[in-house]
Amino acid sequence: MKTNRLLVLMPFILVSLSGCVQPKKEDKEAFDTTRSDYYANIERRNAFDKENENNFNDEITNGLDDSVWNTLDGYWENGGTTPHNGVRRRNLFYTKDSNGNGYLALKARGLYNREDPANAGKPEGACIETKNSLGPGRYEVSMAAMPREGGVTALWTYKCESSEDVSQNEIDIEIGGGGQYSQLWCTTWTKKTNKATHAPDVSNICYMNDGKIHKYTFDWYTDYGTSHEGRVDWFIDEQYVYSISGGTVTDIDMPLWLGIWMPSWAGDATWVEDYIIVDKVQYTAFDENQFFTSKRAYNTYSPKDPSKSNIPTVDFASVTTGLNKLSNGDFEVNSAYADNDYYGWVNSNAETFSGTLSFDSANAKDGNYALRLAQGSTAENKDAYFYQRISCSYEGFKYQFSIDAKLADTASNAEILLWQRNAAGMGRIKLETIPVTSTTYTTYTKEITMDPNAGALDVFLHVSQGSALFDNAKLFKK
Repeated sequence: MKTNRLLVLMPFILVSLSGCVQPKKEDKEAFDTTRSDYYANIERRNAFDKENENNFNDEITNGLDDSVWNTLDGYWENGGTTPHNGVRRRNLFYTKDSNGNGYLALKARGLYNREDPANAGKPEGACIETKNSLGPGRYEVSMAAMPREGGVTALWTYKCESSEDVSQNEIDIEIGGGGQYSQLWCTTWTKKTNKATHAPDVSNICYMNDGKIHKYTFDWYTDYGTSHEGRVDWFIDEQYVYSISGGTVTDIDMPLWLGIWMPSWAGDATWVEDYIIVDKVQYTAFDENQFFTSKRAYNTYSPKDPSKSNIPTVDFASVTTGLNKLSNGDFEVNSAYADNDYYGWVNSNAETFSGTLSFDSANAKDGNYALRLAQGSTAENKDAYFYQRISCSYEGFKYQFSIDAKLADTASNAEILLWQRNAAGMGRIKLETIPVTSTTYTTYTKEITMDPNAGALDVFLHVSQGSALFDNAKLFKK
């Protein structure tokens, strides 16, 4: 075990000097979290060690820095009922926007992803980790979180010396827990049975899956304001969010981890794929007034240099605004994933529904198949409804919707219904109707803006008479 050198060699000097160099609690402005400059005033609370060899600022201009990062292949158990496939370096990509700015894209594979047949139906994420263990300081990432229910975007420090029952040193930013993006999960641990957690509502700052780059920060102290007490402050876009203090805040140095993983408590990953987009990651160490202990731990997740990880480059639009949010929108998967689940399209009342859904190979607009939806056979359940839900769709979110559709004949009636619902998916906040009016394929489009109190968007295909065909259903986040 190695401890901070000053604490071992000169504890009495450190104590005597701390009153001279450490900010005092009498500096009330510096410690007032209600002030708009609390984030900016950090060095009035504790100075940075700007020459620390572990400091880094990786803007990913030309890929990840080999001196800072490892890529990982690994798995940790989530304690849930839905199996996942851990984190895999095959889900790491580089991309650049039209201005040449570089990003790291971390893919989350959902339940419907079939790229790897051997692991189909097992959600999968991606993760990177710093080579070095880091001490108290400011930790920051600028990124757009993976926006779908079913995955957790996280920035966290972690070190386990032996087992988590006796040593689980950890500080977390977790986004998407509980299948929502209005609360930031803030957690500190020293072992499995000693933790503190809180989930403050941050919707007044942003909905964290809005597709925009936000700056997420935590400041880790082991002696906050000469209190001799550990503390972590969390921020979004430099706005103070929450703090945890006391015995659940570790004083052990830890590597920094960044990634997406797919625990069952994040909700159902009923989609194909989506991404974290990382713009920049930065760590700046505090000076010696923040003590810490270095302990050894072992990495069991097959670390590898980024330059040796065969990370491909992808088109920026393909992982951002050009990613179709509707699963099986081209209806090319002509089979069921599970009972009443056609890779995202489900029927609204499986017990009483008497309509029919089929994949028509003779009348596709593009590709091999179109979806044919036909009315029910009984007077009580004549209407056929199939729909797909986009959960975590909040106030102000904008989408561009389009679909190709046609009536089977002039006696048929069909329409597309766009239902905005609350976060529980129950109450109908707003309904927009698009009638299908032609017996030849026509492209129907609609710009959608989510209303206040919205939490989900349902795209319904409805046939009330005869049958209709649908192809190329698309929903892009603007």
